[in-house]
Amino acid sequence: MSTSEGPLARAYSSFSKLQLVASNLNQVSDGLRDAVAQIDVAIKDLNLGCSVWVIVTHHSDPDTEFFRNEDLGYAKVGGKWGIALRTVSGRLGDESEDVEQWLFNDAPRSLRISGIEKLPQLLERLAEDATAAAEKVRGSLAVAQDFVAAISTARAEPSKPEEEPRRVIRHAVKKGGPK
Repeated sequence: MSTSEGPLARAYSSFSKLQLVASNLNQVSDGLRDAVAQIDVAIKDLNLGCSVWVIVTHHSDPDTEFFRNEDLGYAKVGGKWGIALRTVSGRLGDESEDVEQWLFNDAPRSLRISGIEKLPQLLERLAEDATAAAEKVRGSLAVAQDFVAAISTARAEPSKPEEEPRRVIRHAVKKGGPK
């Protein structure tokens, strides 16, 4: 039987086409990987430390209350910060969810393809969350500085143990410490 007959010929032809398509798919996939890696490095250089997720797709069944989200994010995955993808599934109202997450270039190809379009949204959310984080840190810094003032005052003026807390606090308040 030769390869030009029946199912064997079709298998040979199909596999030959598949080899060409696979080569092309891998080549463009590598291009996507490299582009995202460059964006990832740029974000890492900002040293944000903020974890953010945006929904790529959401599917839910009102009858079973089952849901599944695919999300694009910037998060710490496996001890490394980076652009990431995750799936979250479960039942509405249940506290337990099934979560799988990957750094972008380790995720299944289908997730990478659907997630890349949400990159502008991710960058917007990162900017918003970084702004909010800066405000919270600014408030925490003021509190920490007040504690430093109170402790510095306490260290500079040792007192009797039974008088110490009231005296230190009163003195720190007079000098602009905790109020």
